[in-house]
Amino acid sequence: MSKPSLPVHTAQLDWSEDGAPLSSQFDDVYFSSHSGIDESRYVFLEQNHLPARLQVLSASENPSLHLGETGFGTGLNFLCAWQLRDQAAPHCRLQFTSVEKYPLCADNLSKALHNWPELTTYSSRLIELYPCLTAGWHRLSFIAERVDLNLFIGDVLDGFSSQKGPIDAWFLDGFSPAKNPDMWSPDLFQQLARLGKKGTTVSTFTAASAVREGLKAVGFEVTRVKGHGRKRHMLTGCLSTHQRVANEKTTTPWFTLPALIPPATPNNKQQHAIVIGAGLAGTSTAFSLAQRGWKVSVFDRHSQPAQEASGNAQGILYTKLSAEADIKSDFYSRAYQYAAQQLPQLLSGSDAGEWSACGVLQLAYTDKEAARQQQFLNNCPTPASLVHAVNAAQASKIAGTHLQHGGLFFPQAGWAHPAALCRRYLEQSSITFNAGLNIEQLSYQDNEWQLINSQGDVIDSAPVVIIANAYDALRLDASAFLPVKRIRGQVTHIPAAEPSHLRTVICGKAYIAPVIKNQFHIGATFDLDSNTTALRSEDHQRNIDEINQLVPELAKQQQWQQLERQQLTGRVGFRCTSPDYLPLVGPLPDLQLFMTQYAHLRKDASFQFNTAGSYQPGLYLNIGHGSKGLVSCPLSAEILASIICDESLPIEKNLVDAVNPSRFIIRDLMRNKI
Repeated sequence: MSKPSLPVHTAQLDWSEDGAPLSSQFDDVYFSSHSGIDESRYVFLEQNHLPARLQVLSASENPSLHLGETGFGTGLNFLCAWQLRDQAAPHCRLQFTSVEKYPLCADNLSKALHNWPELTTYSSRLIELYPCLTAGWHRLSFIAERVDLNLFIGDVLDGFSSQKGPIDAWFLDGFSPAKNPDMWSPDLFQQLARLGKKGTTVSTFTAASAVREGLKAVGFEVTRVKGHGRKRHMLTGCLSTHQRVANEKTTTPWFTLPALIPPATPNNKQQHAIVIGAGLAGTSTAFSLAQRGWKVSVFDRHSQPAQEASGNAQGILYTKLSAEADIKSDFYSRAYQYAAQQLPQLLSGSDAGEWSACGVLQLAYTDKEAARQQQFLNNCPTPASLVHAVNAAQASKIAGTHLQHGGLFFPQAGWAHPAALCRRYLEQSSITFNAGLNIEQLSYQDNEWQLINSQGDVIDSAPVVIIANAYDALRLDASAFLPVKRIRGQVTHIPAAEPSHLRTVICGKAYIAPVIKNQFHIGATFDLDSNTTALRSEDHQRNIDEINQLVPELAKQQQWQQLERQQLTGRVGFRCTSPDYLPLVGPLPDLQLFMTQYAHLRKDASFQFNTAGSYQPGLYLNIGHGSKGLVSCPLSAEILASIICDESLPIEKNLVDAVNPSRFIIRDLMRNKI
């Protein structure tokens, strides 16, 4: 499996006189600058019958179309499909899944797409959201346009073997079979069939007999038809039969994702889900489901959303990556990249106190931290657009104030107002926010979960319920066993005594963000053994002491040593954190059945099972984000919505497994601790 920590080799290009990119690796063209767009439309759109299929979908209430591709290249096929969707069925949700081992750098992508001015509206959006070139799956969500691009950077088999379907139509567009045989292998054809469904179509520019026979061998009925332009022939096909079988035998059957509800309902009836909790986890989940056409009811015990840990005035968007490549670092790297492209789409153009892509400096404030950062740079090759090292002088220039230390700079990071983001998530017309309602109990009756209040009344019901109320999840019987803990954090608000030139967020043991509304926000403390909600002057002192060490010149300019601690304001919140500091996202396991199914793990932790785990039907979890909710909630919501809707996952399956709530049951059984 490719990992984000592995280096990515970008495409090596030559350019023809008329501006068409040529692959140096494969001695082949990406497209003809004269007829490339016509060829793309003819070979992939017309031969997959997409104009007619989209016309049919345009009459549906909640349509969606999922296209798959081998060889993303310049993205031309994706942009043409997007344009066709807009013309034929603009309200149809489009998913496009593609792989690319040698991606174009952003500059070359922009140069290549300048060949097609008629696609500028679409290509400019692709360039705007084009990801940092790290290996693995990237989900690019074009929110206003209802388009999702799932792009895997790495080997084609690594990509598709870690994915789910179903794909409605395949575009086979690797370089020619003679020059790039890995993109036309029998193993790949098996993946195309596995990820398809009965009726999935396929088209490709090549008419090579090996491709024709390979597709036929996995169940496609293949036809040779007239090619485009001077090309005599090409291939089209349709998957005649399909069985949804497991991709491969697994050593972790407990992580097998259950199909707890059908992916679609008869007559396109709108699906209904309930979300308990209106913080970042709950509102982002509601938003992701609403984007897929779901009706969502959100319940919270408070009168407004984001009243608990999501209620701080400034939340910091960045992640602290591990010095060694590991699963946690991989997850948070991917979550950070997704949040960095989602938040500007939702908050840019809003009030100045809601979002700022000002970057984040993670200072090497001690020798130990400097060594850790250097170890990260040595072990985890990372593009500069994601994170890069800066010395003290460079850091000072970025920050707008003198700093004594260099560190790591995250140029796409910044800060956001979490409550404003929660409100934006809830603005979807299909989401209803139900305030001031405390859910005391869940009861499963007639294939629906009933929400019961403290008076014993059923206040709503739905086939799908997502528990997203952080530590309060332990109050519900179904999730009371979860090993989460509650950690107190206090943020300090300091009035700006003088005009501040701080231009970026600075992090060390604490953080400080640029001033908003004439106030600095610094923090936050970390107290596992305190439940008090009252502000404490000693915690204000701790925050100020930490920031004084990070930004002494700013502290001196703002005269923080002269502050009266008792007169400072701030906010106390309680983070919900798991033992491994990864969130709990996915279907909620049935504890008793899990313990019975996998009891033999107590005696033999390596014992191989054949049975999938038993999960509560239609009951899901999204909690445990700790202090990283602004980073991890957007991607976690997409993971959850993809699982519920039986769609392609936004990241690799092993990363989805890493946040599966059942992991703690299995670990405790293996250690015989349960």
